Amino acid sequence: MISTEAIRKQLGNVLEETAFEGLGELQRGKVRDSYLQGDKRIIVVSDRISAFDCVLGTIPFKGQVLNQLAAFWFDKSRDVAPNHMISMPDPNAMIVRECEQLPLEFVVRGYITGVTKTSAWYNYERGVRNLCGNPLPEGLRKDQKLARPIITPTTKHEKHDRNISRDEALAEGLIDAATFDKAADICLRLYTRAVEHAASRGLIFVDTKYELGKLNGDLVVSDEINTPDSSRYWFTDTYAARFAAGEDQRKLDKEYVRQWLADQGFRGDGTPPALTDEVRIEAARRYIEAYEIVTGQTFQVDAADRRPIAERVGRALGARGL
Repeated sequence: MISTEAIRKQLGNVLEETAFEGLGELQRGKVRDSYLQGDKRIIVVSDRISAFDCVLGTIPFKGQVLNQLAAFWFDKSRDVAPNHMISMPDPNAMIVRECEQLPLEFVVRGYITGVTKTSAWYNYERGVRNLCGNPLPEGLRKDQKLARPIITPTTKHEKHDRNISRDEALAEGLIDAATFDKAADICLRLYTRAVEHAASRGLIFVDTKYELGKLNGDLVVSDEINTPDSSRYWFTDTYAARFAAGEDQRKLDKEYVRQWLADQGFRGDGTPPALTDEVRIEAARRYIEAYEIVTGQTFQVDAADRRPIAERVGRALGARGL
């Protein structure tokens, strides 16, 4: 695995944002810059990190990890559901088929945990016993495995994501029943596939969010899939002992950064604290470790390529205005 010192040297060479010319209409999300080209879209995964719906700064190598892990999972789950990926011309970029995105994110949870305002444990601690139409029993403890995986959808395109039940989504006209049920079935099967693979790698696949779109009338998996940004991974070997002791689990995901922010008193309101270099380095180390454990592959960095990442990506995509 790449050393801490090597990560430290990259603190200043990160992909914060792009503004390429000649690639199509630019649309910028919290983490991804995308360029629309008719029936195709070029997605560039930056090194930006967001939590509590706020962009907080950058993490070295984060975009490369997310993009390559998404490609790994897209390939591994093609027999479960089709996805939008066409090719990956650069470690930070992916060319995909343009889809009509569903207006919901489908969160699948196998355990009750989390510190965000939409998370299961945050709501359970505050007395919620029915989460998005899923009854929750009394007496659950943080990080406890649920009797079965549940789906807790959230809204999209709002300032802050909002938990919403199936009935509420239908009543608000966000989605029709047939589409919701088919999407929910796909997401549960994707989650099961991820749980099985993670277990073979010594990990617990805790929860995740899936985004789906429609392509020629069919549902396809889009955006990202099973990455450390959209999912929680815990280590299997220490789960039981830490749960019994009421200790936090060993994590391989963005929860490290969320928890650090929560410890500083920030959960989405006001101005977020600046990430320290040490937090950025540790987060990068965890992202890279997640990639290597999940895929079983060594994370590759071209040490000889000293160009700014944006220049490398732009050349790979044939962009102008570098």
